Amino acid sequence: MRYLHQSNRGLPGARNRGLAETRSEFVVFLDADDRLLPGAISAGLARLVDKPEAAFTSGDHRYIDIDGRVVQEWSRPFPSADHYQALLRGNYIGMGATVMFRRAVVEQVGGFDPSLAACEDYDLYLRISRSHPVDTHQALVAEYRRHSNNMSADPGLMLRLTLTVLKRQEPFANAPEQRAALEAGIRYWEDFYGR
Repeated sequence: MRYLHQSNRGLPGARNRGLAETRSEFVVFLDADDRLLPGAISAGLARLVDKPEAAFTSGDHRYIDIDGRVVQEWSRPFPSADHYQALLRGNYIGMGATVMFRRAVVEQVGGFDPSLAACEDYDLYLRISRSHPVDTHQALVAEYRRHSNNMSADPGLMLRLTLTVLKRQEPFANAPEQRAALEAGIRYWEDFYGR
């Protein structure tokens, strides 16, 4: 383990710096208040070794409270084919630490967008999945700590940035089913955060 320090550049800046400092073929991004479960790395590696065409793979997570007690299991739909279209409809991944990336692909698409204060992970998933195959698996690999300081606890910020991320996909969602998925995604996030 190596400790790196830099002035606060937000999540995208921290993740991009970490990426720039690594040389491994595969990377996982873990926020300070979340945790990986035993077997998380081996589960992601097994999938990416088995599926060399996949740019990333994502597993499952559960929610924990500030003291680490499990409060809710995450359940998500598993896309069978078109992951880009599924991500346009909503962020079925739900937690960044469940994703193991091929480092070269993250670099190829330009890493995390530093202009986004949140939803930078969702933006990256969309940019990657529209041009690369991706994968999912059902192994429980991470725990997401819920507390009052989570960025996701600010619905105004999350709605604004989620819609920004989706609207950036308008030039790429050209097929009728992609356009319908994008419109469904916009309605979904307006309802989800608009409550």
